[in-house]
Amino acid sequence: MSSGVAVNDECISKFNDMKLKHTMKYIIYKMNDGMTEVQVHKVGGKEATYAEFLAELPEADCRYAVFDVAYVDPKTSNERNKLTFFAWCPDVAKVKPKMIYASSKDELKKRLVGIACEIQGSDQGDIEYDEVVKNIIRLSK
Repeated sequence: MSSGVAVNDECISKFNDMKLKHTMKYIIYKMNDGMTEVQVHKVGGKEATYAEFLAELPEADCRYAVFDVAYVDPKTSNERNKLTFFAWCPDVAKVKPKMIYASSKDELKKRLVGIACEIQGSDQGDIEYDEVVKNIIRLSK
C-alpha cells in the first residue's frame, strides 16, 4: 500500500458476489471521510442500466467502480460481458483527492481478481458507453 489507504473487506466480498452470483450490474467505491479506507458506496442491481451507473458518478469528486459491461463481439457477433474497472477522477475534482485516489487505485484493483479492463475517466467523454466498448474490444485482441 504505497498510499497507506486500506481496502475494506466488503469491497472484495461484494465484487466476488458480482462476479460469481451475477446479482449486481455495478459497484461504486469511495474513500471514507478521513481518506484512509476504500469502502463500498453504492451497488446497482442486475437490472441497472449504464445510464443509471453514470448518474451515480459525481461531477466534481473521485470514485472507483466496477461495471459488468455487455457488448457484442465484432468477431463472433455474440454478446459478451466484461468486468470493467473505472477510475473516475474528473478534471474539476480537488487536487488532494485526485492524488490519493491515483496512488490507492492499484491496491484495490489487485484485490479485485477477474477485472478484464480498466477505464481512466476524467470527463464524460472518457466513460461514454461506446468509448468503453471500443477500449474493451481493443484490449481483447
